[in-house]
Amino acid sequence: MNHLPMLAPRLPGHSPPASLPPASKEHTELEWESKKSIIKHLYIDESRKLNEVMAILEKKHGFAATEQMFKKRLRKWNFRKRTYRKHSHATSPVTPLRREEEDDDAEDVPRVSLQEITALTCLQPSPLECHARLEVVLGSVMSWSSEKLDTYQLKSDQMSKYLAHPNQPPIEDSRTMYRTFELFFDMWKYGKGNLAGLAARKGFYILEYVLTVDHPDLIWHMLDIIFDMIQKNHIQLLGMFLGHATALAEARLPQQHPLVRILHQLRKCDFQTEEGRQQATHVLRQAWLRNVDLLGDRVSSPPSDSLWLYEQLIWDARTNLRRESNLARKGEAMTNALEALALSRESGPDDESNASDSLRVAALMLEFAQMDLQNKEKAKELAVSLLESTQDSETCTGARFHAYARKMLARIQQGRCEWDLAEENLKMAIRKREAAHGTDSDIRVVRDMWVLADHYRRAGKPEVADLVIDDALSRAQRYLERNDLVGVKEIESTTI
Repeated sequence: MNHLPMLAPRLPGHSPPASLPPASKEHTELEWESKKSIIKHLYIDESRKLNEVMAILEKKHGFAATEQMFKKRLRKWNFRKRTYRKHSHATSPVTPLRREEEDDDAEDVPRVSLQEITALTCLQPSPLECHARLEVVLGSVMSWSSEKLDTYQLKSDQMSKYLAHPNQPPIEDSRTMYRTFELFFDMWKYGKGNLAGLAARKGFYILEYVLTVDHPDLIWHMLDIIFDMIQKNHIQLLGMFLGHATALAEARLPQQHPLVRILHQLRKCDFQTEEGRQQATHVLRQAWLRNVDLLGDRVSSPPSDSLWLYEQLIWDARTNLRRESNLARKGEAMTNALEALALSRESGPDDESNASDSLRVAALMLEFAQMDLQNKEKAKELAVSLLESTQDSETCTGARFHAYARKMLARIQQGRCEWDLAEENLKMAIRKREAAHGTDSDIRVVRDMWVLADHYRRAGKPEVADLVIDDALSRAQRYLERNDLVGVKEIESTTI
């Protein structure tokens, strides 16, 4: 193979550089071994293409070699990438490469522009620089959230669309995407690698549709997933997620959209070290707390009637990123705002949409009283009220909120060691959840089964807990193997 040509012509009047890039040459075994960890990090951990790895090694480390030399070395070290689909409309299993296919990913090295090579060599800033820039970018989310507060319409929010068909949520529903990756972590925890792979692929597929709808929860559900991947040390999956999400976001969102900028910055961060991961999670956490302050101020001055605002602060606040947001400090303002919302729904039109909104507000009041204010007596009163209002409901939405009220009542009973009553409520919650979603193997049914299994362990019945877990795993398998994403409208997109 001929040596790479000069990457770009010199501008007129500019003298040649003092030192040309090193020419490709044969390296000793010791020289290759000294670069092994760098090559592994770039090629395997960051999943870069071979031409990018070669360019970085040459430009930044003065280590030049031909493509064939690199291929030979990769074979010797048995550095193999996992296959990854390159078209957004095709979902392919992740399988090991056959021996004769090992070099398929190592494409012929194209000519690279000076701008491109400079960009490649700048992708490894210091952790401090990376996270300082990241914090600035995340700060821009605040202005974006403020804009959503002023312009986003209640009737078109994502929860309304979900509740209209809880047995078949919209494929662009970002909460469902988060729950799908949550299922990945559960399957991994229980040693079900194949099922974890299915969950990841389903999550990636949903991501392609999620990024077609710009709504107030979009960024935060994305950051919930990223935070969990960092915290649980799934760094390889994180790299794949960031790469895929960045390509999709660039194709479907404005260039200056906060999510595009955030993804670009996150891809430059050092997730291979404990210090780097801690810095990343710290910055994400601070961004969320600032968002809490922004939305919290809007609650009381004047009270907002946007349900998504309260659901972002309360309903979704149990994710790892959003826990311990100290909403109790805004307890009076939040309670007054929710009570005002409840009154406005009571006096609203007698239609399905308003009935659904009334249940949403009732559930928010219960969640806030029990989980944020820790007011168990008030929570019990609200739970019983929600149970009674949904007891005879024949709608999927009514069944869903009835299941939620049962679960919250069981939580109170567990705190009082009323184990039998709590068990009955958790079982009923699962039955109502099955009715709401039209199947015994919906992702949210499986989540409620983890809660029941945990109850049995706390009640001193580990054998029963194990049986529930086995049942839940079986249901999760049916859910993941069910091809319920077929038939949705295909999205025109660029090749990833």
